[in-house]
Amino acid sequence: MLSLLALSCPQCSAPLPRAARWRTVNCSYCGATISRGEETVERESFRAALQRANAQGADGARVLRWRGARYRVLAPLATGEHAEVLLAERLGALPERVTFKLARDKDGAEALAREHAALQALQSLSMPGAAYFTRRLPQPVGLGATGADDGSEDGRQALVLRDPTGYWGSLLDVQRANPQGIDARHAVWLWRRMLEVLAFVHDAGWTHGDLSPAHALVHPRDHGVLLIGWSRARHEVARAADDLAQSAWAVRAVLHGHEGLGEPGTGAATPAPLAALLRRCSEDPGECRRLGARGIEQALSAASREAFGAPRFIAFDPAPHGG
Repeated sequence: MLSLLALSCPQCSAPLPRAARWRTVNCSYCGATISRGEETVERESFRAALQRANAQGADGARVLRWRGARYRVLAPLATGEHAEVLLAERLGALPERVTFKLARDKDGAEALAREHAALQALQSLSMPGAAYFTRRLPQPVGLGATGADDGSEDGRQALVLRDPTGYWGSLLDVQRANPQGIDARHAVWLWRRMLEVLAFVHDAGWTHGDLSPAHALVHPRDHGVLLIGWSRARHEVARAADDLAQSAWAVRAVLHGHEGLGEPGTGAATPAPLAALLRRCSEDPGECRRLGARGIEQALSAASREAFGAPRFIAFDPAPHGG
């Protein structure tokens, strides 16, 4: 006996593609996001839940419209040279948290377009390691004009990225929360994570071009680092040494802390082998060109072993005093 399964949208009853049997899809008629589950949901209760979800932005919160969906702004994240950065959540039956980068002006819109193109190219890589490392790069949802419910922001260009869950803040935030600098053992792990991603990016022929403490998000659980701010990225591997030198300066900044003035040092308690490597890589571009990301990582492992012994995990609290 042949058994047939008809798939239809619970909101408008339109037919759904076969892919709805195993993954989330968008209805091509009404735009609803549909995810199949084992439980039975009646159409009326689904519509009622959808109406409640869509009404969540009616409490005075800032709501943006983008690609036919409504997003409630949860918090401001940063204000950069070219864009306002916001954490937002899509309103609807299946909410999703995203990061909005809203262009401040025409130059900002062009910067967002460059960043979107670079991230799309990086996410499309199929070289060895891509499945792992592309998840450690920003994931673009799309680029396009956005507006507000009151019409005050119509036509403002936006780059929308998937929200990277679990990240505490940037290395700049870590620096501010640790005015006397962080433990050098944490700096070793953070720099290693940066070098791993840079090695992959450089192997693909790309460079970041603007690595700073503000463009490195940190994950406390495993000292993870997510490199953001790709508007100056280029498919130009000749600039790889600049990325590596900038990564060394970023690590020096969090070792130096926020209290010190002037050029970042290497931290008063930083062991000599690590301090010497940081100075060479940050101040001598030729050293970065000679070693490359993997060579610096090997030198970092040797310096760390000399200073601290065998590698071991150290729990990382980015704001030890509640900052």
